[in-house]
Amino acid sequence: MPTNSVDSLVQAWQEYLKAVDWTKTIQGFAAKQSGCGLIYELPNPLSRPAEDFSIADMRKLLYTEPHFHPAPDIEVYFVLQGHGLMVVGDNEQQVAAGSVIVIPPDTAHFTIPTDMVIAVVNTPPFKPDRYIPLTETNPSVGFDYQRFTKLTSSAK
Repeated sequence: MPTNSVDSLVQAWQEYLKAVDWTKTIQGFAAKQSGCGLIYELPNPLSRPAEDFSIADMRKLLYTEPHFHPAPDIEVYFVLQGHGLMVVGDNEQQVAAGSVIVIPPDTAHFTIPTDMVIAVVNTPPFKPDRYIPLTETNPSVGFDYQRFTKLTSSAK
């Protein structure tokens, strides 16, 4: 996806998310347990057919399951509440409410959240078979299992 398209996606969703209360957007929807916490799969309120929208409630997690999505999947996280450490490939970034993280295709990622809730936008729309968990080092997607265990051991 060209950079200007990602910028457009981020801008559109930031505007929407500033105007809504996430706690109200999930009312009436059942959560699904996942390696990223409780996931509320929601209808796309922006009529952007190449994207889908969910809320991930990570408040009860010590860390999320490391994983990646193959090309052409792009995932964008909008931190709605809390803070934490997001690891995307080789990059470690402290995040807090208002932060936006763009995760390119074929890039390992995981989060060490503290009271964190995020909005997740996937383009193209999320498909479960394109969620690839990581349980060992995989340099092709930037995942170092030893680094993961070191970072997450302090979260326990």
